[in-house]
Amino acid sequence: MVVNEAMTLWEAERLGLVTFAENVSISEQVMFIPTEDNGLSCGMVTLGDRVCIRAGAVVCSGVEIGAGTVIGHQCVIRAGVKIGCDSVISHLVCIERDAQVGNRVRISALTHITGGCIIADDVQIGARVVTVNDNEMRWRDGESLCAPRMLKGSKIGSGCTLLGHVTIGEGAFIGAGSVVTRDIGANNLAYGNPAYVQGEAPSQGSRAGASLKGTSSTGGRLS
Repeated sequence: MVVNEAMTLWEAERLGLVTFAENVSISEQVMFIPTEDNGLSCGMVTLGDRVCIRAGAVVCSGVEIGAGTVIGHQCVIRAGVKIGCDSVISHLVCIERDAQVGNRVRISALTHITGGCIIADDVQIGARVVTVNDNEMRWRDGESLCAPRMLKGSKIGSGCTLLGHVTIGEGAFIGAGSVVTRDIGANNLAYGNPAYVQGEAPSQGSRAGASLKGTSSTGGRLS
């Protein structure tokens, strides 16, 4: 029988399972999981300077969280996850095993980041986004896992689903509610089910998905 007790920060520190820099802010209701289901540990948890983890979050073994990053309420950060600096992981986000999240990334509430997912610097991910690493759903039946990749500066609108093997190029913009089944090139705007490239990603200061006053979404004048 494997007994896998959750621990507070101070209990985990006392046993040498977590190390943290100065000025961290960790709720007393954060739980640290010292070993995985097989009874093995993926390593020490490392928390950088000014990391903030809010109540109800669960942090598993081998996790690294960079300086200035915020982990919201009720998040689950699974074993081996690496999160960079100055990122924001909003409440009720699940980041699965061995996913990598870069610097200055924002992941909004209720999003699922699948195991092995790669999220580069400056990516923004909306709420209720789902990522998949097993397109054929062959769990325990010879599955070949390959998670999506989101490259630097890309933006994923709320309610999107990204299938496995998909790469979202640098600066690309995926419209809300899209189902992405193929790679999207750099600086492209894509949306739909399935998502197709519809043009160039919105430039800074433009209103993606919203019509300017008096103008239709296709550029015509409104009567």
